[in-house]
Amino acid sequence: MRKLVHFSGGALFVVATLASTPASAPAQGPLQGQAQAITNATGGRWGAMAWSIKTGETLFAINADEPRIPASNNKVFSAIWALDALGPDYRFPTDMLITGPIANGVVRGDVVIRGSGDPAFGYPEYERDPMRPVRVMAQQLKARGVRVVEGGVMGDASIFGDSLIGPAWPQDTQGGASYYAPRVSGLPFQRNLLWITVRPEGGRVVTSESPAGTGIPVVVQARVGGGRALATRRPNGDTILIRGQVARQGRYGVGVANPALLAPAALREALIAEGIEVRGPVQVGKTPDNATLLHQHFSMTLGEMLPKLNRDSDNFFAEHVFKAAAAKALGQGTYEKAGEASATFYVRTAHAPNGQLYQADGSGLSALNRTSAKALVAAMVYAHRQPWSNTFHESLAIAGDRRGSMRSLFVGTPAAGKLHAKTGYIRNVRTLSGYVPTAGGDTVVFSFLYNGSNTSGARGAQIQLGNLLVNYAGR
Repeated sequence: MRKLVHFSGGALFVVATLASTPASAPAQGPLQGQAQAITNATGGRWGAMAWSIKTGETLFAINADEPRIPASNNKVFSAIWALDALGPDYRFPTDMLITGPIANGVVRGDVVIRGSGDPAFGYPEYERDPMRPVRVMAQQLKARGVRVVEGGVMGDASIFGDSLIGPAWPQDTQGGASYYAPRVSGLPFQRNLLWITVRPEGGRVVTSESPAGTGIPVVVQARVGGGRALATRRPNGDTILIRGQVARQGRYGVGVANPALLAPAALREALIAEGIEVRGPVQVGKTPDNATLLHQHFSMTLGEMLPKLNRDSDNFFAEHVFKAAAAKALGQGTYEKAGEASATFYVRTAHAPNGQLYQADGSGLSALNRTSAKALVAAMVYAHRQPWSNTFHESLAIAGDRRGSMRSLFVGTPAAGKLHAKTGYIRNVRTLSGYVPTAGGDTVVFSFLYNGSNTSGARGAQIQLGNLLVNYAGR
């Protein structure tokens, strides 16, 4: 029995209700020799597999059971786990609470902002004014007649535990100071960056911060001049240094050491802007059991976020989605326990081979991540058969499409506009896993994992393999 599923990229896919799975499929297939010749030409260590959805047949398998470092193909696991655990319509809540009563316009305690890991909270790409969500919270308090907060504003990021960077992340992440891989928090705000505006004024360099009042040290070592300024933070420190020369106003975003300070600082700033006096400082802690919920902000849906994770290969979104799935499964989303929970899900639910996958983080930055091609194919076959299949398909990059990470791949080839997949690249790793409709009316699920120094050659080989599949007309 078969059903047809439409994908917005224009292709029509066949979903077979077969009992067969990639884990139980034969080792080789009709394209084995051609695929082997393509991969042999690059050297390095390959793990590759292509599997027919329509027939349950392996088209080729090259070291498909051997775990490799997946780079950003790891995001496939994060997305599918989250879709299954949370659902495509899930919206992350961010709560505002108070720890004491409101009496005569005074909050007799702290205001708390508690997160659930929403990576889009205050995110500049989605909010023209990143302060808007906290301004709404401040307005809610003002509408209740609040004039004074006797305490301070506390941020609760405890849903994700204390580990803020993934294990064995590369040095260029700078301990979460970099834009491409900021630290991870149960209470994110504006990509967990402190934005610093610098400008020359009266012969010296002055700064302002957004949000204000975080207590994060900013030290100006720059001078007025015609050169270039930099804003940096040492990987294991919290002080942000402004260095170089400043000729005109500029703005810099730096990933902070303790991201849970940002949202409460922003809320405190918004409360003050609404004319509410806040007597206490910004702090980080756990919400008391007797706190009263006053307002909830809800994010865009998980399904709407996933293109950021898969199509654009955004590490920040991937880490938060991964930890949110872990929190749903375990009660708290920690790196220490999430990897085992993810592997358990895929072995039990998606019938991935036992011992062939481990997620050390959600994005694929960690050198400790491992998966076989067979485990990735099993996960994608599982996703293809779920009610949220289209959501997952549409989150992937399309070959040759300028909107995603495959904008320069497969251009001018038969696979352009048809093959859609997740790319992956870190040093000595080049990966590509996804789906492709074939000339014979089939849908093939594939995973091409390369570990070795010839990543340029591997990229060319992956393009050849993709076109081999799209041109396949069957036996």
